[in-house]
Amino acid sequence: MILCITANPAIDVIYEMDELDTNGVNVVDDAYKTPGGKGINVSKVLDLLRADFMVTGFIGGSNGDYVIDKLDDVNIKHDFIFTNVDTRNCIRVIHGDKQFEIFEKTNKIDSRFERTFMSLIKEIGKNYNIAVISGSLMNGLSEDFVEETMDILKANSKIILDTNGQVTKKVLKNNYKPFAIKPNFYEFKEIIGLTEDISSEDFIKKDSEYLKNIFENELLDDIEIVLVTNGKYGAILKYKDNLYRISVPQYKIQRTVGSGDATVAGLAKFLDDEEGIMETVLKALSLGVLNARVSEVEKLDADKINEVAEQINVELL
Repeated sequence: MILCITANPAIDVIYEMDELDTNGVNVVDDAYKTPGGKGINVSKVLDLLRADFMVTGFIGGSNGDYVIDKLDDVNIKHDFIFTNVDTRNCIRVIHGDKQFEIFEKTNKIDSRFERTFMSLIKEIGKNYNIAVISGSLMNGLSEDFVEETMDILKANSKIILDTNGQVTKKVLKNNYKPFAIKPNFYEFKEIIGLTEDISSEDFIKKDSEYLKNIFENELLDDIEIVLVTNGKYGAILKYKDNLYRISVPQYKIQRTVGSGDATVAGLAKFLDDEEGIMETVLKALSLGVLNARVSEVEKLDADKINEVAEQINVELL
């Protein structure tokens, strides 16, 4: 069983526009609106995979009611803590091959809701083999929110951590080591303090000596899986003492939003199924590829996981 924790859910509002006037009025023919936040996105993919899971976190206000209604509509199991602040909106404007995002910052949550959440995790945490902690933290949560959550869960669950680079770095510096982390390239740079001006494409093409030196970082010690994703350029996997360069098949990209969450869902699902680590990683990356090929996560064709996985190339460095 898998527990998805999203500490800062949202309603994702996506506007696709053929023309954009930054100095005038823009009329949108069609808007796509859906519950969001990384943990909820993970849960959507787990639902497509027919996994046994539940999603939890903090919601509030009329936006929170909307999130609950929409999750209920598709029978996604949830147990959220209702708070004194309204769930945020995240607006994404897509204009041709360009896009920009507007993320609301929530008002400050009262500390009593965090205590209620920890009590909930203590009660239900023992029921889950895998726990996914992903996304940003709601304004007002304590600095040690992730560490305290991990303390509760670590006795029974393999923990997959997919927060932003700053939060992940702090957690690792405090010597809290999850089973797996899945940063994208830019988050990885922030985690290890890499200041070199290098693109994700150039990074993944670097020679084995360079990459081995980069990954020999004490913050990454004792983490079973470090999977650094680079979109269409593939990924670098550190598994125990081995390092791998992974190339993914190239397709026409419909969207990149949520591909990282789809990959995390794959890690959780196939670890829960006790599949081998390499098979788990390849299937997880396949889900990221499949997500990029569709306009909405609900259209992801999970039946093609094995087909895509067979096209992925793995090189031991």
